[in-house]
Amino acid sequence: MNTEQRKFVNYWLFLAVIISIGLYISLSEIEEKQLAIILLIIPVGIASLFQDFSSYLGYGAKGERIGVFIEKHPIVKYWMVIFCLTILPFMIYKMGTTNNDNLQGYLYFLSLFLLIAPVVIVSELDRFRSLGK
Repeated sequence: MNTEQRKFVNYWLFLAVIISIGLYISLSEIEEKQLAIILLIIPVGIASLFQDFSSYLGYGAKGERIGVFIEKHPIVKYWMVIFCLTILPFMIYKMGTTNNDNLQGYLYFLSLFLLIAPVVIVSELDRFRSLGK
């Protein structure tokens, strides 16, 4: 692993910790949620000052458009088709028929995460591999 890859991994580890703390704060019952989240955003802003975001104009190492990127990665394409045809309709049905607001929120978050996460993960793996060349 070279220096650029280490920086890349350290930045994503830092963001993962911050996002985890933010999720904990937003799901907890503390009274000063807004202040805690704002104080959590400050380290992200400071760390982002030293991060190069020019590679984030698209997906993958080449900064491609999302359609082109998904077409080049058949596993992501098949996941999106299977997810959108089988799992997502069930989640939407369950959100529409339940009166439990917590369950609706979790299903909404889960459906959005399962739709976007594979694209982001494969894109970041491509970026990581391209930094090693």
